[in-house]
Amino acid sequence: MLRHPAPLEKGDFAALTAPASPVSETVLSAAADSLEFLGLKPIVMPSCRMADGYLAGSDAQRAEDLNRAFADPAIRGIFCIRGGYGSARILPLLDMEVIRNNPKIFIGYSDITALHTAFNQICGFVTFHGPMPGENYALLDVYSLESLKRLLFFPKAEGEIANPPGKKLQTLFAGQAEGILTGGNLTVLQSTLGSRYEVDTKGKILFLEDTGESPYRLDRALTSLALARKLRDCSGILLGTFTNCRDSSPEHTAASPQNCAAMDSKLKERFCELLAPWEKPVAFHMQAGHIASQCTLPFGARVFLNASKQGASLFYAKK
Repeated sequence: MLRHPAPLEKGDFAALTAPASPVSETVLSAAADSLEFLGLKPIVMPSCRMADGYLAGSDAQRAEDLNRAFADPAIRGIFCIRGGYGSARILPLLDMEVIRNNPKIFIGYSDITALHTAFNQICGFVTFHGPMPGENYALLDVYSLESLKRLLFFPKAEGEIANPPGKKLQTLFAGQAEGILTGGNLTVLQSTLGSRYEVDTKGKILFLEDTGESPYRLDRALTSLALARKLRDCSGILLGTFTNCRDSSPEHTAASPQNCAAMDSKLKERFCELLAPWEKPVAFHMQAGHIASQCTLPFGARVFLNASKQGASLFYAKK
């Protein structure tokens, strides 16, 4: 079993880090306000104020910020200010021994997927896939905020990880599965295949999400996971919203509720085609990742997936 980091408490110091792309002063200010909104004391790491093209400072600086944040006993939580690109570049520069010996609340999504995988598999502790402070926690809807607080301040809480009211988790292929929850952004997971940092799916529930990708690119990424035996090895699959992942041809680009939907019918058909051979329980429309109202997921925690004709549900496993 992976270790759960100590829960946050009001008044704790928490680090703002930028492992990937840079942010503006406006976003940085919103991020600091976000932590204060949660009752935490923000510590802004240097890379949050840096920019090197599409990166928040050099690889060495971004890695140093994470290493320092984990090593500092005064810091109880680490919040990635945004995703973008660049997290995988710093993996070889991280002090995994220091991080392993100092498990802490760690949260982010999208490009941060590369760090989740490393911290779960190499360092052995649970991390959290959820909204980032640059999005301004004070503006989160009630559902998103409560899900975030529940996981960060009470991270060992068991029970259902449910979608927002009216956004039912649906079944693609029926069945039941139990295992450690892993995964994240599909494109990022594809990019680490063949490396020390690739996702290990054996006996696990694999969560996948993405945004703004054409269906053929999602097909390519999912096929890459299949060829690497990641779909064969997992016990179940949980699909996110795949917001704005639609065909870019002229007949499919007009703005409409169907095109802006989390997963349109044609994309659903493609997932059916690609996932059916593996005969795994599959649920879809998990409201996590690139979507306004999103839940926080505990990567590395043991969960139970129940997918039936009546719908699907996800729970912290009771055993």
